[in-house]
Amino acid sequence: MSRALTFTTLVVASLALVVSSWTAYALHRSQANDRVITARGLIIEDGTGQARVILGAPVPDPLSKGVSQGPRASPLSGLILIGADGSERGGYGTADVGDEAILTLDDATGTTEVFKVTANPDRGATLVIKHQNSTGAMLTSWQGRPELIFVGDNGQSHYVRPNAPSAP
Repeated sequence: MSRALTFTTLVVASLALVVSSWTAYALHRSQANDRVITARGLIIEDGTGQARVILGAPVPDPLSKGVSQGPRASPLSGLILIGADGSERGGYGTADVGDEAILTLDDATGTTEVFKVTANPDRGATLVIKHQNSTGAMLTSWQGRPELIFVGDNGQSHYVRPNAPSAP
C-alpha cells in the first residue's frame, strides 16, 4: 500500500508542478511588454460607469446625452470621445467610404461639429470652424485650389479665392 501511496503522491505533485508552471508562464505572457491585444472595440468608462472613450472598428453611431443621433454618414473606425453626460464630444478616425481621415471636436450637446478637419487622398483637405449660431469659416482645397469661405449668422456666404477680390 505504501508503494501506491508514494506513486499517487508523485503523480499529484508532478501534476501540481506542471499546472503551476503553465499558470506562471501564462501570467508572464499576459504581462509581457510585447503582447498584442486583438479586438474590434474597447470602451473606457469613468467611475460612474459612463463610457468616455470608445476605440472601435467601426465605432457606434453618434450620441447626444446617451441617445443615438442616427447613423453616421459612413462607417467610421477610430477613437470617439464622450462627455460626462453621454454626448459625443469629438473623435478621430477613417471613413470606410471615401477613404477620408477625419478629426472633429463637437459642442457640449454633441450635435454640432465646431471644429472639423477632413483629409481625402483624392480631394485635398478641409478645415471647418463653426459656432452654434451657424457662423463659421472653412478653409479648403477640395476643388483643387485654396478657398476661404465665411458664413455669417444670416446664412450669407463670403468667399475668398486666389485672384478674386477680398470678401467685404
